[in-house]
Order: sequence, then C-alpha cells, then structure tokens
Amino acid sequence: MAQKNPGVNIIPNNKRFWYLNSGFGDNRSIIANATFQDEYATVSGLGRLFYNYKSKYYLTGSFRRDGSSQINREYSKKWQSFWAIGLGWEISKEKFMEKVKFVNFLKLKGSTGVLGNYTTQNKAYPAYPGVSSNSSAVFGDNLIPVIVPDYTVDPNLKWETVQSTEVGIEGDFLKNRLHFEANYYYKKTSNILYIPQASGGNLPRLTNVGDIENKGFEFTAAWTQKLYKDLSLVASGNLTTYKNKVLYLANPNRNPTSSEQTPNQAETGFPIGYFYGLIADGIYQSYADILASPVNTINGGGVKPGDLKYKDLDGNGIIDEKDRTNIGNPTPDFTYGINLAFKYKAFDLGIDFAGSYGGEIYRVWGTSEQKNSVYNYPKYYNEAWTAAGTSNWVPIVNSSHLVNRAPSTYGIEDGSYFRIRNLSIGYTLNKLPKLTQIKNLRLSASVQNLKTWKNNIGYSPEFAGDALSSGMDFGGAGSALPRVMTVGLNVNF
Repeated sequence: MAQKNPGVNIIPNNKRFWYLNSGFGDNRSIIANATFQDEYATVSGLGRLFYNYKSKYYLTGSFRRDGSSQINREYSKKWQSFWAIGLGWEISKEKFMEKVKFVNFLKLKGSTGVLGNYTTQNKAYPAYPGVSSNSSAVFGDNLIPVIVPDYTVDPNLKWETVQSTEVGIEGDFLKNRLHFEANYYYKKTSNILYIPQASGGNLPRLTNVGDIENKGFEFTAAWTQKLYKDLSLVASGNLTTYKNKVLYLANPNRNPTSSEQTPNQAETGFPIGYFYGLIADGIYQSYADILASPVNTINGGGVKPGDLKYKDLDGNGIIDEKDRTNIGNPTPDFTYGINLAFKYKAFDLGIDFAGSYGGEIYRVWGTSEQKNSVYNYPKYYNEAWTAAGTSNWVPIVNSSHLVNRAPSTYGIEDGSYFRIRNLSIGYTLNKLPKLTQIKNLRLSASVQNLKTWKNNIGYSPEFAGDALSSGMDFGGAGSALPRVMTVGLNVNF
C-alpha cells in the first residue's frame, strides 16, 4: 500500500483511514475527492403457504412486511406489505389425458403478486439527499460557495411497487424429447421513485411520479435427439417479446427546448426512454434553398448551406421544438437465443447464438457531439457536404454549425443484431492407465463473441443504461465486446 507521506510506517485503526483517498494529510482534502461506503438495512417478516390436492392441483402463497432504513422515520410509509399467490394444474394427471400418449407432462400455471423497491437513480440513501456547492453568493468582495441539498424529498414518499402477473403452460412431449414452455407476463410498476428535472431555479424533488407497464410473451423449447449410435443432439431456443408504455407521469421529463445530445424522454402514453427529436429531410444546398424552406430556429438558427433540413410537422412555416416527435424506441420488439450441443463419443461441440430485433440506437458520436472536441471522426465524414450537390445526407463537418447537433432521425440506427455468442469444443478421456491415478481428463477450447452481424456503425449494438439512457451510443471503446479465446485442461484424480 502506497504511503502519502514519507516516514509514516503504520495505518492507525481509525475511521478516518477507512477510505482509500483519506491519506495522512488535512481532513479537509478528503471532501474534494471522497470515496464512499454505504450501509443500510431492510427488516422483513415473511409467511409462506404450500398446498397441493391429489398431487395435481397446487396453491402457493406468501405475505411479507418490509421496512427500510433508507426511509426517514417520520415518513408514514417506512413499512409496507407485499404478497404473492400462485396456482398450478397438472393436466397430464387427469383421466382424460391417459390415452394421449405423446404427452408426458402438461401443466397450466399462473401467479400474481406485489413486491416493493426503495432504491432509485443510484442513490444509496434516496430519502437523505447529499449536498453540493454548485451555487455561490457575494459577501462584500468575497465569492462564498453555498452548500445546498442536491434535491428535496417529498414528505409523503412511499415504496415503489411492482405488480407482476404471469400465465403460462409447460410440457414434455414425445417421450420427453421435446420440452416446451410459453408464458404471458404483465408487469406494472407504480409510484415510481424518481428525481425529475427541475425548472425555474427550483431544486429537483424526489417523489413518486407515475406508473409504467411492461408486457409480452416468453417462449422456450428444447429438443433432444439421438441421431446415430454415438451421435446425439440437444437443440434449445428462447424468444421474449417486449412492449412497454408510460401509463402516467406526474412530472413529464420532456425537454421544453432542443437538447444537443440526449433524445431520451419519458412521457405519458409513450414507451419509456423513447427518442424524441426532429425528422431530418435532406441538406440545404444553397442560400436559395434556405429562403425557399421553412425558417429553421433550432439551436439558435442561422442555418447555412450544408446544414440539415428538418420537417415542419405542424406546418406553421417555422422549424422549432414543436416539430419534434417520436423518432425511435431503444426497447427491442423481441430478443432470442439458440443453443446447439452435439456429442459424438468423447467429443462435444456447443454453439450459442443470440439476437435482438426492432430496437433503435441513437448515435451521439459523429452526430450530436461537438465536432471540435474529438480527435477521431467516423469514416462517413468523407462523404460530408462540401459544395452544392455533393451530399444530401451527411451535413457539413464544421463545429460552428450547431443546428446539426440537435437529436434527429439523422442519428437513428437499427439496433438489431445476430451474434455467435460462444463456440466451444471439447474432448473427454475417461480411460487412462491406473498408474497415472487420473480418473478423467478433458481438453477444451472456446471462443466468446466470435462474430456479430449488425446494422449500426458503432462498436456494438448493445448499450445498457437506466430507463432514460439506454440505446445511447457515445462512441466509447467500453461498449466494444472483446473476443475471448480460451484453451483449457481439466484433470480429475
């Protein structure tokens, strides 16, 4: 461990030195670059019930009472109750199924329940705001930093709740060679904990702001087949569909004016985190073209030849924030996976595929970033506008042309992809001379992220984040998926 000051040979057992950057210097220096430790607790009481009748009718139930130390004692909703109930019917055990020979197992099932959550926006203690010195005040000739809370807290704050309902069927068929499962799910998140953007110089406020629903279908299937005497195959796959919508939002997160980089929005009646922006409609080729077009006031206006045109959606002859609309959704229509496993004598081969379809990506790099703040540019800049007729899609590359930075369909890309996620091969040797004392030996090799077929020009088509930051490609190398090659030797004695 590095020492901050020469001659200091021990680290005292003192809370001051629990943090990496506390050092042996002035305590006041800790504030500037602090590290953190979080400690909180949840106390729960739980009761569960299991019941089955004739081993074919099943009932499960649970009830719990949770309390969180993260909620101020003065708040009435420190404790809250949650529950769940599930039902199952094993249809294959009914008499009318006895003659249906191709069905080995068939079960109908359903469940519903409510769970709670009390963490939000990476805040360790949501109901206890931190402080910052982003403001200042003048006293005589001195400019004094003003310490203010990061946000205020709604005194009626309560748990965020998630009500989930699922109905499905699962079964085994054809002498258990085929397994199939299908489920419909519905999830409603209510009393969402969120700190919306504030306006008018007010502090943002942590409160329960709205409701969101997620629904879709989940399918899984697997087939086991012996192809020849020593050759067998196991093929499996899954597919999940997604559809989400903001049912209610007390404080819409829509930006009142054009945002230079972030198109993600939350608004009642729309998908969570949908992309909100302008529709690109070519490039101004000349000043005559500008005069013949609606007046463009985006990012201060002042458009010049080579700038992007945008559609005047409301037809009032002015391009402004009122012409922004839904230009994309980062949530895919569905995701899927395919697994193939072959075995021939001592050899085995596995291939794992994954894919996604229907989600969009917003390319911030090369679109909404400041063009004078980067050192590497996308290749398509070589096709940018330089004179009339040279391009009607890629705008002029010039940092002073701010109108081109506004979120628009120019930055939207297809986030669909298909990937060979893993390829592995192995050989297992079970018969070795007793002299070696080896029970079995296995040689293996694998490649992760072997190949991805995608439509966007960034490193990856996958960009995770919270509900209001997913699907954003900032061009960072951290989004790249490394190709990992592994060779292994396992020996059991």
